[in-house]
This record gives sequence, C-alpha cells and structure tokens, in this order.
Amino acid sequence: MNTEEFEKLQAQAYAEVLEFFSHDVREVDRWLVERVRGLNYMTPKEALQSEEGISKLRTLIGRLQHGIPT
Repeated sequence: MNTEEFEKLQAQAYAEVLEFFSHDVREVDRWLVERVRGLNYMTPKEALQSEEGISKLRTLIGRLQHGIPT
C-alpha cells in the first residue's frame, strides 16, 4: 500500500470514528488518546498508525455501532 492509499485509509477510519461520536470533535480527541480494551489497550491514535491497527479500529467502531460487546 502506498502512502496515498494509507492516508485515505486513515481518513476513512477517522471519519467513521467522528461519525460514531456524532461529530463531537472534542470527544473524539479525548477518546483517541485513551487506551481501549477492544484494541488490546492501545490508543486509537496508535491504531491509526498502521494498516493492521486501522483494521482493528474500524472493526471496533462497527461493533460499537451495532451494540456488540468488545
């Protein structure tokens, strides 16, 4: 995956997070730096730094949107 594709993937994942938090940027910024059990205690911000992390983050958001325990 080249840099442009990776940046698009990051942007898409961030947009999904923003959507989940009803576009509350302050809440998103706070959540991005918290360790999250559903991400094996990494922060969402850390997850956004790798393709694998983004995949885990998007899966987590999907689970949360559908009320599936993480």
